[in-house]
Amino acid sequence: ITRLASSAIQELHQGQLGAAEQKTSQALSLLKKTRKVLVGYPEISFAGFLHNAEKELVEAVVLLRYLSAREIPAPEEFGFDPISYLHGLAESTGELRRYLLDALRRQPDFDGEECLKVMDAIYFFLTNFTFPDALTRSLRRQVDYVRGILEKTRADVTLAVLRSERRKNG
Repeated sequence: ITRLASSAIQELHQGQLGAAEQKTSQALSLLKKTRKVLVGYPEISFAGFLHNAEKELVEAVVLLRYLSAREIPAPEEFGFDPISYLHGLAESTGELRRYLLDALRRQPDFDGEECLKVMDAIYFFLTNFTFPDALTRSLRRQVDYVRGILEKTRADVTLAVLRSERRKNG
């Protein structure tokens, strides 16, 4: 699951949407099968292996959906574990940042505001979860990470807008 999701993310950054969709679909199918197999083995199911794989898959699904439809999927749509979904959503901001910076480099007039708004929405959504770290698997630390990514990205987009304005004004 992790390998397929990581590969799908890489393909998305390379503009290979079809291949990424196929690997994401395979990973989702494998996640369902794995859950069925692990039903009788909670000590394995909750040891963190599945959480980490699912978190990576959430990243792939979020990036794929953003690039293909400019939306963020709800956790229920794919049956994700809510905590894994929140962690994957948090980490997807790093992938969105990478997409945005690559687009700014390739297209000097690229408007990164839309992507920045999505990252903002993710951050504000995640700040609503003020449960103890034991319940959220240290989500607070991830939210701090998102805030840092968001502020760096905001600065980069601001600089890109200023450069674009200078080019236009001569």
